[in-house]
Amino acid sequence: MHVDSDVDIRPFKVLFNKAGMCSVRWVQRVSSRWGTFGQVRASLSLLGEALRSEKDSDMFMLLSGQDYPLCSPEKMAAFFERKKGVSFIACGRLPRSVWVPDGGLDRLTKYHFNFGGYRLKYPCKSLPVSRRMQVAYRMCDLLLPKVRRLPLNFTFYGGTSWWNLTREASESIFEYVRRNPDFVRRFRFTLSSDEIFFQTILMNLGRWTFESDSLRNVFWNNGRNEFPGYVRMENYEEMKRSGKFFTRKVHPQDSLQLLDTIDRELLVTSVPKFQVT
Repeated sequence: MHVDSDVDIRPFKVLFNKAGMCSVRWVQRVSSRWGTFGQVRASLSLLGEALRSEKDSDMFMLLSGQDYPLCSPEKMAAFFERKKGVSFIACGRLPRSVWVPDGGLDRLTKYHFNFGGYRLKYPCKSLPVSRRMQVAYRMCDLLLPKVRRLPLNFTFYGGTSWWNLTREASESIFEYVRRNPDFVRRFRFTLSSDEIFFQTILMNLGRWTFESDSLRNVFWNNGRNEFPGYVRMENYEEMKRSGKFFTRKVHPQDSLQLLDTIDRELLVTSVPKFQVT
């Protein structure tokens, strides 16, 4: 399990100890704010620890604290046994029509910086409001090219952050990272690189069998914006029919009635205690 380094970890450890989940391994913590390369670093830290410590495991699933199961671990295991050797990761070639304004390419062709609570994109059409960010922007003008050129003979892919990968596919990611440090460095200033980094590596390697499915049920806030909405009781019937393994995003207040219904009707008993890695 990874907890953002900007957050107090003690409440998490207290809750896990109370639940008797003492075998949880806490990986090295990094700052993993939304949209930053820290999310890739956290994911790599988790996956690396899982590969080292879970020698008998064949499938690795990346979960967030806002994922909630829609079926039992036994049902998931049976599914993966039937689909042995197949990874599940939402993926599409860039540019993608669902990523505005230009299919996600601006994430790669522009520089994206995070300074504390401020985000800076370079270049952009208008100067930032903050005077400090205006100074930073003018420094970019002096030091950086206007366009980050994409590598030739290389195709970029994107999808969602949450994946389910076989051991072989997971190991190939670390092999590629070790051999291509320039590729990794390029993603440090890429917006939401966690939605492009893993897909791009795996699709360009082309060695493994994939299905473009994260196995998550997501509601896109009724189409009002680009971010998933919190799930509520009104979403239950649709998620029940979805056939997915998890739903997201759950909220401790807004989703409470829904989660009780899932426990009672889909999980039969209380939520199973996952062995979290």
